[in-house]
Amino acid sequence: MTIDRGAPARGHRGGAAAATLGGETAQRPDLTYAAFCATHQPAWYALALTRIGNRADAVLAVEAVKGDLARCWPQVLRFEEPAAYAWRLANRHVADWVSGGEPAAVEAVTFEAVIGAFKQVADGLLHSEADEVRLYAAILELPDRQRDVVILRYLLGLHVKVIGAYLGRPVATVHSNLRHARERLARRLGVRELPDRGGESA
Repeated sequence: MTIDRGAPARGHRGGAAAATLGGETAQRPDLTYAAFCATHQPAWYALALTRIGNRADAVLAVEAVKGDLARCWPQVLRFEEPAAYAWRLANRHVADWVSGGEPAAVEAVTFEAVIGAFKQVADGLLHSEADEVRLYAAILELPDRQRDVVILRYLLGLHVKVIGAYLGRPVATVHSNLRHARERLARRLGVRELPDRGGESA
């Protein structure tokens, strides 16, 4: 699945209303679709913003996710965890976007937002701009499973149970992913430990 960067964002507002299942127009899911997107698109945007690095392209990536969801919304509702399906879809769109062109420079406001979200974790460990650059690069280099929980936990401050629902993983796995991610980030920063000052259970 690829994103056409040159094309306007595919419309999603009327898509769900026109979605059909068994030949009948699915009007009711359109309302559910709108509420679902309103609830979950901040997470998709945080993912896109962190990996793509600029707001305009992140918005386009999220619009593409919403467009895909609109076209198959009745089927999405059949999944046990629609949020987990949508997160996988967002990851695929963002990965396509990142791999589809030349690496873009990270906007200063994006960089500051991501690093600012980690102040509670790396308090006292970021002594220079070089440390901040290393931390941002280390986040992007995390394995997908660890990067996902890092974005959801620290950029959005979500509870581990909510993260588990997003990713379709047991809470114990989310805890493990967080722990391993902090260990990797600590090694990149050259420190012994990167504690979760907010608490993993929060």
